[in-house]
Amino acid sequence: MLKEILVLGELHLDLNYESDFYEQLVEKIVSRLSQFIKYNPDDLNRKIFEKVIKSGFSETPKKIIGHCYFKRGGNGNNSSEFLTRLGIPTKLISIIGRGSEWMYDELKALGINTDAVFQIDEITPVSTIIKSSFTTKIHLAPNLKNKMSFEGIKVDDVIFENGKIIFSTPIAKKFIEIFERASQLDLITAYNIETQKVQTLQQLTQLIRKRYDLFFLNLKDAYIILKNNPSSVIEVDDKFKPYAKIRVYTAGSKGSYIITDFFNLHFPGVEVSEIVDRTGAGDCYAAGFLTKLYDAVEDKFKLNELLKKENSDQLKSILSSCGKYATYSAIYKITRQQVPTPEELGNFINTLDIENNQDFIG
Repeated sequence: MLKEILVLGELHLDLNYESDFYEQLVEKIVSRLSQFIKYNPDDLNRKIFEKVIKSGFSETPKKIIGHCYFKRGGNGNNSSEFLTRLGIPTKLISIIGRGSEWMYDELKALGINTDAVFQIDEITPVSTIIKSSFTTKIHLAPNLKNKMSFEGIKVDDVIFENGKIIFSTPIAKKFIEIFERASQLDLITAYNIETQKVQTLQQLTQLIRKRYDLFFLNLKDAYIILKNNPSSVIEVDDKFKPYAKIRVYTAGSKGSYIITDFFNLHFPGVEVSEIVDRTGAGDCYAAGFLTKLYDAVEDKFKLNELLKKENSDQLKSILSSCGKYATYSAIYKITRQQVPTPEELGNFINTLDIENNQDFIG
């Protein structure tokens, strides 16, 4: 039996709502501001701007018509689906609430192992996703999500037996005990850091008490956590390197950076003609990265060997492959709004070109 990537994360409901509300709102506000500036150019001040913007909001319809539907959501759900789509055996470790039994059948149909998806007697959290032609906003329900924890649930070590990598997305207090157990059982450890769960470096230090193998962190989130805007990625990494041996920083159109204790890699962004929606790009990047890591590294013991200074060249080659594949996976997602199969991604890669990665010095 093939080893699995264990995805530790949330599984909940997404209420997707598509309308032209934001477009109407922008049109109202811009129109009113233009008129005011035209006839009162000398009367502009903060209070006037506030009044005009509020009037724009108030003049939009009270009842907004749009296309609405429910589907599975949550970082754990998304990452599991992305990895499975990319051909990786995947087990989801998560909690669901009442009325979510139908999710089991959908996940199994995708090929996701649901043996570690537990149900509790609580309301299933709902995230409301409002999408327009130029932006997507997600309204969360943290009060409900906090109840989706493993407290009172017996999680046997058997769920780790066929695991090769555990990926916590994102890392959070309610997941850390299971994550630590997987580390003790010699699984490769990877996690995602997001500001919805970690807002300060102090919180991260309280959560992460040892140096795990790998993390993913968006640079914008890094700046929020650090409460400043460092001049270089090297300065950012100086603060975050105690938390993982391999640090992956994503930076949107500026590409991504992979940093270890012995070398640094930079992957420039790729210009594409049309971006449909950036939602899910980070999840898809991590899935692409972990897909290549899964293929290239046999187990935790092999990774430990690769992390030694004398094996840096070999590790650099592997991580270079991971970074490129991750970049292509994310680009496919934001331009096609779906996750590719290995065959689809292979064909897509032939249409793009990522410049050779370069070592960089902060």
